[in-house]
Amino acid sequence: MPNPKQVVVTHSPCHATRAFRVRATLATAARLVARLPAPQKRSGFARRVWHFQTILFFLAAIPVLAQPDCRLSVSGRVTHLGKEPLPGAALYIVELQKGVVADAAGRYKIGNLCAGSYTLVCQFVSHHTDTMVVMLTQPVRNADFNLSETPETLETVTVQGNRNAAPTLLPQQSLEGAVLQRVSGTSLGEMLKTLPGLNSIQTGPSISKPVIHGLHSNRVLVLNNGIRQEGQQWGSEHAPEIDPFVAKRITVVKGAAGVRYGADAIGGVILIEPDPLPRGGALAGEVNVQGFGNNRQGTAAALLEGGAGKWKHFGWRLQGTYKLAGTARTPDYWLANTQFRERNFSAAAGYQTDKFGVTAFFSRFSTEIGIFRASQTGNIQDFENAIRAERPLVASEFSYQVGKPYQDISHDLLKMQAHYQSGKLGRFSFVFGYQHNLREEYDFLRNSSSTLPAIRFRLNTYTTELLWEHKPIGKSITGTMGVSTIYQGNNVRFGRLIPNFNNLGLGIFATERWAKNRWELEAGLRYDYRHLNVYRSPPGRSDIVIAPAYTYTNLAGTLGAVYEPRQNTTVRLTLSSAWRPPNTAELYSNGVHQGAAAYERGDSTIRTEQAYHATLGLNWTAGKLTAETGVYLNYMPGYIYLKPDTLPVLTIRGVFPQYTYTQVNALFRGIDATATYAFTPQFSWHTKLALVWADNRTAGEYLPFVPAGRLENTLRYERAKWGKLSGIHLAASALNVARQRRALPVSTRTTEILGISRTVFVNDYLPPPPAYMLFNAEAGFSFRIAKRTTDVGLSVQNLTNVRYRDYLNRFRYFSDETGRNVVLRLKFRF
Repeated sequence: MPNPKQVVVTHSPCHATRAFRVRATLATAARLVARLPAPQKRSGFARRVWHFQTILFFLAAIPVLAQPDCRLSVSGRVTHLGKEPLPGAALYIVELQKGVVADAAGRYKIGNLCAGSYTLVCQFVSHHTDTMVVMLTQPVRNADFNLSETPETLETVTVQGNRNAAPTLLPQQSLEGAVLQRVSGTSLGEMLKTLPGLNSIQTGPSISKPVIHGLHSNRVLVLNNGIRQEGQQWGSEHAPEIDPFVAKRITVVKGAAGVRYGADAIGGVILIEPDPLPRGGALAGEVNVQGFGNNRQGTAAALLEGGAGKWKHFGWRLQGTYKLAGTARTPDYWLANTQFRERNFSAAAGYQTDKFGVTAFFSRFSTEIGIFRASQTGNIQDFENAIRAERPLVASEFSYQVGKPYQDISHDLLKMQAHYQSGKLGRFSFVFGYQHNLREEYDFLRNSSSTLPAIRFRLNTYTTELLWEHKPIGKSITGTMGVSTIYQGNNVRFGRLIPNFNNLGLGIFATERWAKNRWELEAGLRYDYRHLNVYRSPPGRSDIVIAPAYTYTNLAGTLGAVYEPRQNTTVRLTLSSAWRPPNTAELYSNGVHQGAAAYERGDSTIRTEQAYHATLGLNWTAGKLTAETGVYLNYMPGYIYLKPDTLPVLTIRGVFPQYTYTQVNALFRGIDATATYAFTPQFSWHTKLALVWADNRTAGEYLPFVPAGRLENTLRYERAKWGKLSGIHLAASALNVARQRRALPVSTRTTEILGISRTVFVNDYLPPPPAYMLFNAEAGFSFRIAKRTTDVGLSVQNLTNVRYRDYLNRFRYFSDETGRNVVLRLKFRF
């Protein structure tokens, strides 16, 4: 699809009264700033910035600041190259799923629109699709489209005004288009941190995993091109083996989604979605080249796609990525052995018609990741000195060489999919997936040149899914029924952190949706069966194998409703349940987890983890203000987490902090909120707030490793065109992360153990770090060379080079976070 055009209109005089009310309210808020109590441990300037941003956010959440104007319209004319009219052309507003058809003169009009930004799509048979972004503050009458012919005939376009095609009633947000490009080149976890309610749990600067509403790892399901990603994701430092450059859209479904996606989707689902394969057509592609200043990382990614001559229904795509990163740096020092290399490749081909289609997809992900060297110490005293030191005890200089300890990981994925569209019954689809995951972790052995890994995990996974989307019943009811299976076999060598296992699963589900006028209702039910066989040996007896077996069955359900009292307001309520059987690591871990630099112990008595989730959301547009807020409650009987133990463990490999898998009843609750205020069609303010509270209801205390409150404010300038440049944008943001005060107090004491004086750590090894504020900036534009588009982007993270530590980084005990990072991104499309 070509780059969207932009149509903007200037501020209308009819908004003068509304603007006066906004200014008056903001003036009152400014007077309140001085009366607020100042947070501790902040400078006077930082206190004022924090208070001012907080007040601006809550003012943005008050819709009375501006009365909605939903009597606006967009209209124009559709022609062939500005000449002959194209009657019957389809015009469609993406955000509202609302469309019309052009009349005999090629003219159209879409009315009853509220002020805001809309994506308008125009399609006509045998012509290229065109897209336009309309910034609407008064009626737009010149949104014209001049379409050109395509060499091949497009499929028939059908415009519908209902909303039955929405994937779920749970809250969801996406990264796509220019927004996705601005965060490309980083890991999946880092990319998703830009969305409200999402965070990442880190193991040093190079390993990051997504966190949704305080939940991560096996509670967050990742679907890579429709296949559930299956690796050793139980580890907090086992990042998803996915190349984000494959995706043209990354969607996050927040909340328990166990009905549609099965067990493990307690916290939410991340959908990695590539573009549909082309149907014939000319050769096309793109090249991305990026440079990162902090670790001198270089990234190159390329994509090539096209058809096969006269086979107009056949399409193919090739994609590859290479990354090389050196030693990362804090504001004051280098972080030893934080280099990484990554090499990825994918290929896809398919044959598609209106009624039938078959596609094949293969990808390979390969990476070597250095583990921060200072996280490993040789004795108890060195460990205590390391966590109390201002800077790491292991000095470093810049290098691209990955040394020990490190992870060597490869992941292969094969997908086969077929679908058939029946006019009487609906749509049938079948998906088969095979994955091979190989993870090797190499120890740091003094005076040893061994090339064998300390641990090797090899996991093979086979999945299938059969779906039936039945034909709509009347004009209001749609639904899906499905059956899914999974089989896994895990083989462990060179270490006994977890034993070998086989895992078998079966799921059957059905969902139905009713949509009419201002209401939309959805209900679903799913049954899952899981059988786990574990093969382990007692301590010191490798000649004996014990094979305990576990069988788990459970139901998941969902009930949701959406109501639109007005066209500019939507209320959403979802009640759902999900569950997750314990994994082998939680049951039987017993050893050094090299990547996490920790000693982990399982508990074979752990039972099923359950979740009962409720979400209430409100979206509204009021003049120039657009806001979305949601509150959620997640009660989890049997919540499983790694609890820090009192004593670090001394092994032949060194000293490691010790953690034990523990099960309690937990309650998670929180707020996600966003707001956008358009001062002018080009200049806007955006704010995001995310708060999570989590309690251990069994012991009546706080839960560890829960994200602290985050507030981010951004001022953005966007201009459709200036001279030969297009897509111009400038932005500056301030991110405030609070100190996690809902944590158990941390203390130490000295005791005698076997005649040796030992330090005992109570609740954790260090208290949560202080709050911090980061300033970021970005700029970008596009231009054309030889009729080809090139995108240029420049961003700076941690602009002021602040020294800080993050509570969700497993290596916060030993080092600061990385310092300033300047990133240059170039994208060439042809």
